[in-house]
Amino acid sequence: MGLGPPILALYRQIKMLGALDEIDSVVELGSQGVWCPDRRLLIGLFEAFGRPLPPDEQLEIYINSSGTGHAASRHLHEKLGFKYDCVDIDGNFGSLTLDINFDSVPTEYRGKYGLTTNHGTTEHVLDQRNAFKMIHDFTKAGGLMLHALPFTVHLEHGFFNYQPNLFEALARYNSYQTLGTWVGPDWSLSSLVPWEPKLLEFFTLNAKTTHLLVVLQKKLHDTEFCVPIQGVYEPMLPESATDRYQLVVDGEYYSGRRARYVTREITDINLNQTPAIDIARHLGKRIMRRLKRTIGR
Repeated sequence: MGLGPPILALYRQIKMLGALDEIDSVVELGSQGVWCPDRRLLIGLFEAFGRPLPPDEQLEIYINSSGTGHAASRHLHEKLGFKYDCVDIDGNFGSLTLDINFDSVPTEYRGKYGLTTNHGTTEHVLDQRNAFKMIHDFTKAGGLMLHALPFTVHLEHGFFNYQPNLFEALARYNSYQTLGTWVGPDWSLSSLVPWEPKLLEFFTLNAKTTHLLVVLQKKLHDTEFCVPIQGVYEPMLPESATDRYQLVVDGEYYSGRRARYVTREITDINLNQTPAIDIARHLGKRIMRRLKRTIGR
């Protein structure tokens, strides 16, 4: 899918809001290209980053309306001031040669990057667990993870489309802070709309629909990746079925006061306001799981 108008516009917006001020390194899943039908979007992007505008001959390689990026994303990110890496099986654009289906993040790259991006890559990967673990492992604590993925239809584009509840579950199990969830009406438009379910009543769905789901999350803690259970099914499962699942304890969730799409730093939580029975129930489950593992050894 690459970096097109919706993502270029979002980069400009979150830079102007200060969300990228402390970030100087980026790794992308997939060796991405960049395309943009409107020169003004690129000019605004460089202005927002306070970077000199490249010469016309360099800007021109980005300008097209085909949806295919002929210019390497590396070139754009480095011009914006980032240290850049990307990951792909093909080695294109100087990528780290890793297979997202099978490989782990090498030790020297774990927790290295302030921004990890998934611009239309994971929908082409069968092993979703490994893909999202790789994103988690590349990102440093305090770093950002940006996803721009197929939402509705995208007929025969990839293996998967994505739903907002996936990112809610990832946030809850890993204590990510979700900074924004948006829908792009089309991958060729530089417009994003904050997500709410009622939006679907206003969208047209047909075989050519290419709505995007765009999610920006912050990794709060340096912890191992936790595989989530879909929220709607979690209360129905017996404890024996969930023993192997771990999560980062977030008192804001257990108090029932967590805002939708948002987690908070553990140090900000007042446990005095969390019902004791909720804390005891959770700690009891974790102690029993640890005992079972110890006895099993």
